[in-house]
Amino acid sequence: MNSLFRHTSGKAAAVAASFLVTENMISYKSEDRRSSYKSRHLSFFQNGNHASVTSCEAKKEEPIPSSQPGVKLLFLGSGSSTGCPKPICALTFPDRLKDGLTEKDSKFLQTLRDNIGEKCTVSAKANIGDPKRNRNYRNNPSLLISHRNNDAPDRNDSDEQKTDTDDLQNVIIDVGKTFREGALRWMPHHGIHSVDAVVLTHEHADAILGLDDLRGFQIASYMLSKGKSKLSSNSPSDYANLHSNPLPIFLSPLCYETVKKVFSYLVPKEPRKEKNDDKKVVRHVAALNFQTVSFFEPFYAAGLKMIPLPVKHGEDLICNGYAFSVKSDDKKKKATNVVYLSDISRMIPETEKFILEQLQPTDVLVIDSLLVDRAHPVHFSLDQAIELASKLKAKQTYIVGINCDDFPEHDVANELIRKKNPNVQLAYDGLAIEI
Repeated sequence: MNSLFRHTSGKAAAVAASFLVTENMISYKSEDRRSSYKSRHLSFFQNGNHASVTSCEAKKEEPIPSSQPGVKLLFLGSGSSTGCPKPICALTFPDRLKDGLTEKDSKFLQTLRDNIGEKCTVSAKANIGDPKRNRNYRNNPSLLISHRNNDAPDRNDSDEQKTDTDDLQNVIIDVGKTFREGALRWMPHHGIHSVDAVVLTHEHADAILGLDDLRGFQIASYMLSKGKSKLSSNSPSDYANLHSNPLPIFLSPLCYETVKKVFSYLVPKEPRKEKNDDKKVVRHVAALNFQTVSFFEPFYAAGLKMIPLPVKHGEDLICNGYAFSVKSDDKKKKATNVVYLSDISRMIPETEKFILEQLQPTDVLVIDSLLVDRAHPVHFSLDQAIELASKLKAKQTYIVGINCDDFPEHDVANELIRKKNPNVQLAYDGLAIEI
């Protein structure tokens, strides 16, 4: 595939974006290749028996029910770093038809489809219709925690910048490349209109590249005072007072070092002596307050107690998972204990021991699985995820970080996973777990 594009003219590559086919028109070099692709996935689940698989045909669209604000876990993203659909698949297998292709262009794209078709099976379906209705459409892993815990006195109830929703606080784990898209798609749908804290797992693009977008989510003082303009002048001090409460960002020291390099303009500068010819320029950026966290040491994100859990994300990188307990709206119910491990290739023994001996039993485990049945140097496979879920005795497990074209489509995959472990399922973008 790469070689095809490396030697392709700009015109031919552009044609790929305009060549549109329906999912039923995806072609393969032979029926054998298509059968081989299906059997590789299904054999993992069948254990020698024939699995009963129901095809997911397009269903009649019904209105998407709205959701009221409340205590919940909301998945803003559940896919891999690339997301789903993969861009090359979306360009080669879009969901509509257009005329005007030359015979040469048609042959080129047919060759491309023949070569990568079996690697775009789910991506082609993820590219159909409204992403809100398509559970195969996946953004980078991101979880929003809407809570009323107030575990620590780090919240100012008289804060005039907060728009009140019965004291709900919203914490987001990871703001990656697709954060803005996922937040705008799902937060309004659930009546969520503020971000109160951000927690980062590690320094990769799918976890941090949305930091710049946080500016657009911040509520500035002028927004709550009628008749006040955004800035009365071009004074830096005016802009410094615009956000009286910078958004707290919790992250590891290593992650912070990367953030300082990638987003130097978001990190406070060390004071320096100014020269006479220096000019102060107002730059409108997110107002952020970076706070580093330590392994196994609790911290409080907008009133929610969280504990960093170190795991390996490749043998050369430690990634933070997080443990936290969310209190229910129903005072008669116990808190829901969550362990979040979105990027893991190996569990560290000390971390496993800490979860089993120092934490309350795990009610919800969110865990990484990039591939179905193949090993990967920096991510769990599905069998590894299921095995760890059993070790941690999680009551319910949700899989994220999914390479969509390695798994069967969402509903089929979940049907097959349930036969291996009924308490494990794929998460999906927009999944809300009411607490």
